[in-house]
Amino acid sequence: MSKENKDPYGKLKKQMHLARIIFHIPNFIKLSLRLLKDKRVPFYLKLLVYGAIAYTLSPYDLIPDFLVPFFGFFEDIIIGIFCLIGLVKGSPPEVVEGYVKAIDAENKQKYRFFR
Repeated sequence: MSKENKDPYGKLKKQMHLARIIFHIPNFIKLSLRLLKDKRVPFYLKLLVYGAIAYTLSPYDLIPDFLVPFFGFFEDIIIGIFCLIGLVKGSPPEVVEGYVKAIDAENKQKYRFFR
């Protein structure tokens, strides 16, 4: 028996998971921006994100974009994503939770006509 016969909806589940992740990207960006402005978040976490931004804008890379065009660009994105994830995970949980609830309330208010 093949793997597809065991779970015929596996591909659909993966696509829905990816769609949910893509849907939450704007919320993650809002959360990151609010954490960068908050005084309760440690300075070294903010410095990490600002360093990633500077690295992305810098003409110097670990993997030069002109040698391996796609992978060099991809590397910049990955570094930025990991730094933002580090910002969220390293921030005080109560601060993150407060902003997540505020963003959720804003979204409910903004999209109340679609529910």
